Amino acid sequence: MTIDDRDKPSSELARRLIRTARTATLATIDGETGGAPYASLVLCACGHDAAPLVLLSDLARHTRNFKNDPRVSMLYARPGTEAINLSRATVIGRMEPCEDERLHNRFLRQHARGSAHMAFADFHLYRLQAESVHFIGGFGRIETVSADEVVLDGSAFTELADAEADIVDHMNADHADAVRNYANNLADRPGLDWTMTALDPEGCDLTRNDTFTRVGFVNLVTDAVSARTELVRLAEAARTPHLT
Repeated sequence: MTIDDRDKPSSELARRLIRTARTATLATIDGETGGAPYASLVLCACGHDAAPLVLLSDLARHTRNFKNDPRVSMLYARPGTEAINLSRATVIGRMEPCEDERLHNRFLRQHARGSAHMAFADFHLYRLQAESVHFIGGFGRIETVSADEVVLDGSAFTELADAEADIVDHMNADHADAVRNYANNLADRPGLDWTMTALDPEGCDLTRNDTFTRVGFVNLVTDAVSARTELVRLAEAARTPHLT
């Protein structure tokens, strides 16, 4: 957690951890050991509302576990070597099947390099129906917050979900220079081959090989029109970074 984050609500910081994570630790109730906790590293993404998503094989032990008992938790942590000072969030709830094709495609865009391995028929998308979130913002900051404070109301972003794929494709095809400037000048991540992989109400995600970064919006985005407004604002700011 940075100095600038100290006054931000724990719910906002937890949501940012979920939005920026590409892996998380999934804990399930293990059927093979009589109910002992079983933790595994999984690829993850999230919906426009920030609800956690996983795309998992039916053959995996953790999948068998939560199909038998849907109670799970997912741990999100910012990388670092001093665990006591790490920001992390544990999302507690129940795992549910997710048949939303838009979210399935969103997941694959964010994990394009591994998408071939997730194209088999036994892989299915699941959404964690969060019930509470335990947030630790480093030493001395510990708080349990309601899931409703972390996961947004998805019904407000239906139009954005419908438009997301077209917006991402348009930005990569016609505004690759702007996407590169977002990463280079706003996220301070140099490189030429950045692409946009996702867009949600609070920002856009960028990818370069195995590197990920994120640029936030100033205003909440709900549809294609408001998304365009924010993306234009970012493009202008990225040309003159001192304005951000």
